[in-house]
Amino acid sequence: MQDVGTTESFEDVDWSSISRSRRLISWELGTLIIGYVTLSCLYATDQLSVAPSLLSTWRPEFVEWVLLYGVVFLVAYGVVPVARNRHAVWRLLTRLQNRPITIFAGLYLLVFFVVGLFGPIVYEDPGLNFGYAFQPPIGFSGELTAPQCAGDVTGGAFDRRCHGSWSYPLGTNHRGYPLGYLLIEGARIAVYVTVFTAAFVVPIATGLGIVTGLHGGIVDDILMSIIDVQMSIPAILLYFVGYAIFNPSLLLLLVSFGLLSWGGITRLVRSETLRRRERGHVLVARSLGAPNSYLARRHILPNVTNTVVPAMFQLLALLVLIEAGIAFLGFHELELYSWGSTISESINAQIAGQHQIRADRPASDIWWVSAFPALILTVTISALKVVGDGLRDALDPRL
Repeated sequence: MQDVGTTESFEDVDWSSISRSRRLISWELGTLIIGYVTLSCLYATDQLSVAPSLLSTWRPEFVEWVLLYGVVFLVAYGVVPVARNRHAVWRLLTRLQNRPITIFAGLYLLVFFVVGLFGPIVYEDPGLNFGYAFQPPIGFSGELTAPQCAGDVTGGAFDRRCHGSWSYPLGTNHRGYPLGYLLIEGARIAVYVTVFTAAFVVPIATGLGIVTGLHGGIVDDILMSIIDVQMSIPAILLYFVGYAIFNPSLLLLLVSFGLLSWGGITRLVRSETLRRRERGHVLVARSLGAPNSYLARRHILPNVTNTVVPAMFQLLALLVLIEAGIAFLGFHELELYSWGSTISESINAQIAGQHQIRADRPASDIWWVSAFPALILTVTISALKVVGDGLRDALDPRL
């Protein structure tokens, strides 16, 4: 007899997801194959044709093709699972509803990715325009040194000041490039860094962590030794060696830091795998003859997500900052407008009586050239860290 007022509830099991796992090709794998085949055809067409063939006017470079493959991977194993597990996503959002800062940071990152991916296609290169160099942003004024001013001009013959206008609402740099265009281009580079890291570095780190944790023995010893060596080599040293041999490029930066940045996540995943493999359900599956591949796919990988996701966001924030720092120092591809390189354009430091010129005017007079990209860089890094911390708490079943 059941006590009055006592209710018992059982966990809802998505049996359709269990039956789906027995299919030869899952939705995720099918999406990955279709996407890779499509991209390969587009790449072959682009290489064989003389005129731009993709999106009529856009001809991607090799690094952009690599990142497009990364986007396909993220869609297949990021977007598709989210779309097919709406209930889990809803539970996650429910746990985040008491964290408005995390929600706002996530919305900012969504806008950031959209702008970084599609902004450069919509906002085409305006070209050099030295006649409108150092135009101040709307609502501010600055000393008129350029031949022209897009806004109103006030003052006398020796103290003429240019006022900002809606033609350049955020101002311009020394080449006459609008700051809005430079911010979008900087977002594109930051998105490239995040896509490469999330699509290539994090999966490799996660896979190796699971392999070392499940197999143990000599496999664990060898891989952990490799990780120890890898973590002892400064990534920036590898980049500078490649910089001297191959000249600077974004792909060189991504590969250099990508090759030497996954050790920390691998260690975290390995530690979590060692703990999870001793759970009862894993031991039962192993005693029934389940191979390590099945254990990794069905029992280990789903349970290390709350470890991988926060660590991934922390790594994304770090690599975005590193890319901006390298560009700030000038060791970057000059054709790319990173936030770091834009910030450095307004610096006019005086050392030993000589000027290290990156601009022919004091930084305080052209503050907008460095202030806006520095602000966006700070907000982006902060948003990545806030989202990572929020997801860590939301995915933790103990909270």
